[in-house]
Amino acid sequence: MQNETPAAGAVATGELADPAGTDLRSNFGRHGWTVIGFQAVLFWFAAGLATHGLNITLPTLIARYGLDQATLLAWATPAAWAGVPAGFLAAKFAEKYGAKLTILLGIAACAVCWGLMGQASSVARFALCFAGLSFFATSFGYIAGPTLIATWFPLKKDLAFGWTTVGQALSSAFFVPLVAFFLAIFGPDYGFWGLSALLAVLFVAVALFIHNRPEEVGCHPDNDPRSLEKLAALKRAAPADAAELTTRRLLRDVDVWLIGLATGCVYIVLVGVISQQVPRLTALGLPMDTAISYVMITALIGIPGAYAWGWVGQKLGTKPALVVYMLWWLVAVALQMFEPKGAVLWASLLMIGFSLGGATNFATSIVASKFRREQFVKAFGVIHPIQSVVRCFSFSILAFGLNFLGGYAGAYALLAGVCLLTIALVSRIDTRPIA
Repeated sequence: MQNETPAAGAVATGELADPAGTDLRSNFGRHGWTVIGFQAVLFWFAAGLATHGLNITLPTLIARYGLDQATLLAWATPAAWAGVPAGFLAAKFAEKYGAKLTILLGIAACAVCWGLMGQASSVARFALCFAGLSFFATSFGYIAGPTLIATWFPLKKDLAFGWTTVGQALSSAFFVPLVAFFLAIFGPDYGFWGLSALLAVLFVAVALFIHNRPEEVGCHPDNDPRSLEKLAALKRAAPADAAELTTRRLLRDVDVWLIGLATGCVYIVLVGVISQQVPRLTALGLPMDTAISYVMITALIGIPGAYAWGWVGQKLGTKPALVVYMLWWLVAVALQMFEPKGAVLWASLLMIGFSLGGATNFATSIVASKFRREQFVKAFGVIHPIQSVVRCFSFSILAFGLNFLGGYAGAYALLAGVCLLTIALVSRIDTRPIA
């Protein structure tokens, strides 16, 4: 195997700690950048299909078929829970058949589900389509895709995830406008299939250009020939074989639960703040158009922020970087608690926008810190469902704060408390490779 570009500043052979600060350059090589670019696109589609798409599908279906908005929203929540078992099942499939095939099947299924969404003339049809999108978008975007990144970049995972999560920030800004464009050009009958056609193009591109492991195309992990020596040293120090990591054993590991709970709390804060951006801004007296514009600006700030958090993770190590990340969120939430105006409001929005890409980065890379390469997909298949269940409490926490603790001040006070709880959980995680 050959290395595409020489790595510099790597840790000494046999160092067992997370390689914080070892090589902060994005020298991933041609094939490595291809994998990173595709994963950014997968994040773009997955976030849009399973989350942002509701902003355009609900109004379209309500206008076309006269469906009730409250009923659709009520069914969207249980349909979204399809993403919970998807974490475990997709990981098992990827473990047996490879991440690439899992991605391809997920893309194909989402293309069909999204196209059929335009014909969802009943609540039941909508729920089935959205459940399919939640299941398969989770499978290809948040399970199989990150498995590729953890396999290709086991020691530079933070920096690689920093680049890939740029796709999520771009999805927040541009997914809905693109779908609206297709609907405006082709109407509701064929407009949904326009995005499905893009998924078909992505399917072909993944089939042609993506490989499960760098060794398949004559490259080294991390685009560094010394990476193999470091991984071998890690394996000698923590000799647990991937085959020994059964689901039962993983469920008995305290760090699995700490990681699942902590990263789920990360998403509680993220979803809680992001889902209320427009209502919060309008409650502060801003017109709806202005509030939406501010949210767009916030999403664009997430593009450099995604890379920046990856850089911080590579510099400090995933665990301490995650603590810094939650302290950042704590300040941002505190600024939103009361009635921010002027410079304070903009400071909070800038901090929120800068944080958007960090959640998925750290929630995935901390798993890869403890479970290396072949172990990753097994562990993530157990941790992701725990993470997803915890994440679902975000709306309940918001509702409780809004209804019983004095509105947004109370709701954001609860989110600040979740930030502190997350820091406490993260501080107890042992990221040394499992033995």
